[in-house]
Amino acid sequence: MKRLLLVALLCWTGAIRLARAEDDFLDDGEVAAIRDAQEPDKRMILWMDFAQRRVDAVKQAQAAAKPDAGRAIQKTLVEYVRILEALDDTIQDARERRVPLSKGLKDVTTRGNLYLNYLRTLDSEAIPAWKDYKYTLEEAMNMTRDEIAEAAKGAYPEVKERKPPADLPPPSSRPPAGSQSGSKAGEEQGPPRKSRPSQ
Repeated sequence: MKRLLLVALLCWTGAIRLARAEDDFLDDGEVAAIRDAQEPDKRMILWMDFAQRRVDAVKQAQAAAKPDAGRAIQKTLVEYVRILEALDDTIQDARERRVPLSKGLKDVTTRGNLYLNYLRTLDSEAIPAWKDYKYTLEEAMNMTRDEIAEAAKGAYPEVKERKPPADLPPPSSRPPAGSQSGSKAGEEQGPPRKSRPSQ
């Protein structure tokens, strides 16, 4: 019985460690900042700030040209992808709750294109460490493209997808609003008159 309890405890501890490892893509300051930013617009801008930090870290690792630069870039790009996944969750949650988005979407479009342009420069076999991170880089570029496309849809994409009814007559064949058929142009229309009794 004691052995079973010990095995269960070890499994539970391992699961907790795994869950923490999955959440380790943010540092303590970033976690606190996200917790404080309740509005989706503010959170989106924060996610893009965190993505910027990862892009800057990749630039530093590339410039350092150390033997483990490729692995450092790969690890940072994994964090970058996780951040964009969290950004996507924020966008989808705001849409479901019908929360208006404006600044956040513009920020994703503007900075997302800058990040994508930089990531493309890393996609070259001429870079010594390229093989260490090429698959994660491809995922990072795809995720960036996806978020730029999501931002382009706006806060309420379902509104843009609506189509007007196809069975309505063209505007030229419909009478103007408020007009009655059979009336002369410029003639004022009023309530129907009562007929007078014949004398």
